[in-house]
Amino acid sequence: MHEYHCPNCGASFGPQLDSTRMMNCEFCGTSVVIDNDRLRLAGSRGVMHEVPLLFGLKDTVTMDGATWRILGHARFSYGRGTWDEFWAVDNGEDGAWISVDEGDVVVQRPLPEDPDLRVAGEPKLGGRMVYKGRTFMATEVETATCEAIRGSFPEVLQVGESYRFVNLTGEDGELLSGEFWPGGQSWSLGAWVDPFDVRKVSP
Repeated sequence: MHEYHCPNCGASFGPQLDSTRMMNCEFCGTSVVIDNDRLRLAGSRGVMHEVPLLFGLKDTVTMDGATWRILGHARFSYGRGTWDEFWAVDNGEDGAWISVDEGDVVVQRPLPEDPDLRVAGEPKLGGRMVYKGRTFMATEVETATCEAIRGSFPEVLQVGESYRFVNLTGEDGELLSGEFWPGGQSWSLGAWVDPFDVRKVSP
C-alpha cells in the first residue's frame, strides 16, 4: 500500500493498492496518474450526472460469491445510452470490473496476457472464437467514449477518449470481453449476476 497527496490541494488520497495507476482527488477533483511512484496530472474527470445506481463509489457489496470494495467508477457512452463500470477488489485484493447497464450486472476479472487471446483485428459481430476449449460468439461490437471518472483504477482512463470493444457470449452464459487500441488489446472474463442478488454491506 502507498499513500499519495494531491499535487493541487495537498489532500491525501488515502492508502492505495500497489496496482493503482490512476486516482481522483475527492476534494478538488484533480485526476492524476502514477508513474514510477511519481504523480502527473491526467486531465479532466468529467461530469458524473446523478442517476439511480445499485451501489456506488466506496460501497462494499456482495455478489458473485464474493465481497467487493468499490474503488473506481467510470461512465461510458455508446451512442444509444450509457453504462457504469466499477473497479473493485475482493477480500484477497484481487480486482474485477463490475459493469452495470440498464440493470444488467456482470462481474469480469482481467485475464493475463495469453497468446490464445491475441486476435488479428477484432472479432466481427456473430463471429466465433475459442478460448480454453470453450466457444464464444461476438454479440456486441461497439465504440464507447469515457464520460466521467471517479476514484482509483488499475489503468489510465481518459475522459473524452473512445475505446473499441467486443463482448462475446459463451454457451454457458460466460462473457468474454476484449478492448482494442492501436498496438494493443486486453481481455476479461466473467459472468452475469442477478441484480436481486447484489447486496450492499452496511459500514
